[in-house]
This record gives sequence, structure tokens and C-alpha cells, in this order.
Amino acid sequence: MLLNKRKSVWRTSILSISAVLMLSACSGEKKEEPVVTQEVQTPVESPAETPPGKETAAFTAPLTGLPLEEASNRRPLSVMINNAPAARPQSGLSQADIVYEVLAEGGITRLIAIFQSQTGIEKIGPIRSIRPYLINIGESYGGVLVHAGGSPEAYSIIKKQGKQDLDEIGNAGAYFWREKDRKAPHNLYSSDEKLREGADKHKFSGDVTIPKYTFMKEEAAEPDSDSGSISAEAAEPDSDSGSISAEAAEPGSDSGSISAKAVEPGSDSGSVSADVPAGEAAAKVDITFLLKNYVVGYAYDEQSKLYQRSINGQPHIDLNNNSVLTAANVIVLGANHKVLDDVGRLAVDIDPGGEAMLFQQGKVIKGQWVRSAGDVIRFMKDGKEVPLVPGTTYFNIVPNSPAFDTHITITNP
Repeated sequence: MLLNKRKSVWRTSILSISAVLMLSACSGEKKEEPVVTQEVQTPVESPAETPPGKETAAFTAPLTGLPLEEASNRRPLSVMINNAPAARPQSGLSQADIVYEVLAEGGITRLIAIFQSQTGIEKIGPIRSIRPYLINIGESYGGVLVHAGGSPEAYSIIKKQGKQDLDEIGNAGAYFWREKDRKAPHNLYSSDEKLREGADKHKFSGDVTIPKYTFMKEEAAEPDSDSGSISAEAAEPDSDSGSISAEAAEPGSDSGSISAKAVEPGSDSGSVSADVPAGEAAAKVDITFLLKNYVVGYAYDEQSKLYQRSINGQPHIDLNNNSVLTAANVIVLGANHKVLDDVGRLAVDIDPGGEAMLFQQGKVIKGQWVRSAGDVIRFMKDGKEVPLVPGTTYFNIVPNSPAFDTHITITNP
């Protein structure tokens, strides 16, 4: 019995060796190779290729939602920009992340430009004086306040509360210069390099916690080329051409909304789900602040998907690059204004919230502006923050009296 088992084992071994030799011969190998057991590896899937121009940025700018190569907590510069006729065209506004426009005295507005994500801005200005509500706006972004002079009340606030500011008249004259081709006070300028040098000299903190806005993802921020709408599902009913009233700009409860991804800027470019209200067509909006002979316009450009800014029908340009100022988002909000003295200085209440309109992608959404303690002004609709289109945002603050909607005229071709 044992002999039979051994014969069987030998027979099996001989057959196995024969099979190996036959396989080697069939393969054309002249030399026998030892049989090697290959390790089986789990296939690794290659990462999906990102289409050209659709790469997801690792970082985004907190105030614009635009891509950055690295995270930036660079402290903003909140610069008071002169907007008197003799001061236009200004320099540097096309490189601001956020721009506010609000009344100063005599019906003339002042601009507050917030510079954070861009550097190398060789000329910013003309720079002008500061007011208490301008302090409030500039500080809400964590910015160093940049100005030349100010109202008595503004100076009192800066001194008593220890505000971090660069004042050409006071503590920082060396970081400003005056141009010879314009007359004072419309000829005062600086640069982001000089202003940051001044901030460092005063030992101001360079990195601060910067408030972040919610932004649409790129695919949600690209309207259909034909209609300017965000998607076919969000198409609006036909409307008569010409002007529409502010009341007509509010979508009704049955106007629908679309689902989009809203990007919370940060190191991981995360996103949250958000509903973007559909809005009404708004190819052009004209805004009056107080004087009838001063009208700010924003006309939507289908090619760039941006609103182009004008003053009294003429393009508002940046003297640095001769380009027309543009905005991805235009927010108009109403606030209570009060005249304080014979000079015409104002108190503008930018805390309680109120009526507002958001213009983006050739549409207008009617909602509310809100501001929580320690936060920036945000645009809300039905209790939810509406995502912004990545890019520069212009905030236009108009008086509540006369009525908010009387300051706004919307037209469509």
C-alpha cells in the first residue's frame, strides 16, 4: 500500500515537470526558467483628469473667492478714496477685493476700498479723510485704516479706542506722496508696499482673522450664454423691456430657486449646499445717492459676466491700467442717514440691517442686508445668506429717505 502511494506521488511529479517543459518549449524559450509565483496586486485607479481651465484651487481669497496659490491671512488695508469729480479717475480700485460707496458731505460720495488678496499695487488714491461710519466699515474687515485727516468725532474715536490707522496728516506722512498733475486735496497717493511698510513700522498686527463670504462654485457661477440665467431650470418668465420697479425685482414664492454649491473659502476649499434664488433680469442698474446729477451705473457684460461701472454715463476707469472698473456682485442697501452739523457731516447707521438688492450674472435678487456684532455686512434672502459670484463686490449704501427703491432704476434692452 505504501509503495502504491509513492508510485502515485512520483507519477504526479513527473507529469508536472513534463507540463512545465512543454510550456517552455512552446514559448520558444531556449533556456528553462524556474517557475516564479507572481504577486497579485490590486489595481490602482488613476485620478480623474481635471479639464483645462477647471482646476480646483487649493486656496481661495476670503473676500473674493478667487483662486490663490497659498492661503492668505494678510491683513486688509481699508483705504478712504476721494470720489470728488476732481479726484477721478482714481488709481488702484481695479485691484481692490471689496469697494463701498457711501455719502460723505454735500451729496458727494466716498469710496472705501478693501485691499487684501493682491499685491504690487503701485498707486492707490487719491486718499481722503475718514468719518465714524467709515471707521466702522473698514474695521469690520480687520483692516488698517488708511486716511488723510478726519472729522472731529472720527479723530476722537481713533484716539480713545486706540484704532490702528495710518494718517497722512498725523502719524504716517512718510508713507504717502502728492502728485503734481492735480491740485490738493485731490492728489494724495500711496502704494500697498508703502502702507504695509508703515503698518510694520507702527508694529500693527500683520495677520488677522478675516471674515469670509460664501461663494458659488465655478460651474454654478457661469450663466447660460444665451439668457444670462444660471440654468435652464431657473429661467425667468418673459418681462417687458425697459424699466422695472424695485418691487418687481423680488422673485415670488413660486419663482423657484436652483441648487448650487457655495464655497466657503479656506485652506481646504470646502463647500456647502446652498439654494441660489433665481432673480429677475437686470441688464443695467442706475443708482442715485442724493444729487440727481450724480448717477452710478452698472451695465452687465455678457462676455465677461461682470457689471461694468460708469458715472453719469461715462465709463469709470482705473488710471493705473486704463481699464473699466468691474464687479462680479453689486449690492445696493438702504441705511438711515442723519445730518449732524452745518458742514453737512452725516451719521450713517450700518448696523441694524434693512432692504437690499443683489445684482449678479445679469439678474437682481431682492432681499435684506444684515450685520451681526463683529461681522461684515451680508446679503440675505429668506433668512439665508446668498452666495456671491467669485470676484470683486461693490456695496452701494443709499439713504432710506426718500424711499429705498426710489434710488434704483433697473433697465433691460
